Amino acid sequence: MQASASQDKNRRKPGHNEGTHHPDYENITLAFRNKEEFKLNQPAPKKQAQVKPSPDTPQIPPWLHRTIMILYVLLALIFSFCIILSTLVLVKNSEMSRELWSLKTELLNVSSLVLKCQDQQNNHWKAVQTDIREAKSNIATVSSKVQSGNDRLKTVPADITDIKKTLQALEKKALAPSTSK
Repeated sequence: MQASASQDKNRRKPGHNEGTHHPDYENITLAFRNKEEFKLNQPAPKKQAQVKPSPDTPQIPPWLHRTIMILYVLLALIFSFCIILSTLVLVKNSEMSRELWSLKTELLNVSSLVLKCQDQQNNHWKAVQTDIREAKSNIATVSSKVQSGNDRLKTVPADITDIKKTLQALEKKALAPSTSK
């Protein structure tokens, strides 16, 4: 705390008698109290008093400026590298968008072709289903005709026996008149 107080004391401007014995203090007296008289009568002093840095204030190392400059150059290089990379990304993006556009048109062509093929397949499937329905209805009529044919076949033996009886009766009639003559 005392060190900071002494630094504050060194940093502030010396008062009336305070800085006269200080080694960094340079006593400069002006011969003229009026500034205008000083400007008119005498040219400005060639050598101005330089303020000597106090030994307590930290000195800036000479390599610090060089290092800061190198960091700025590196920052500029990184910035330009980012610009170049973003340009490359944009170029690749445009190329890929063109490729995607061509792929999209090809996909649209293929999908329209697939839709046409699906429509043709659906039409063929509907035709096959119609043929199957017609065949089923034909099977029903055929089976009813077969059934009626089966029913007729059941009556055939009875009809045959009736025919045999009729033939025998006709044969008897045909034989009987020739024996009676």
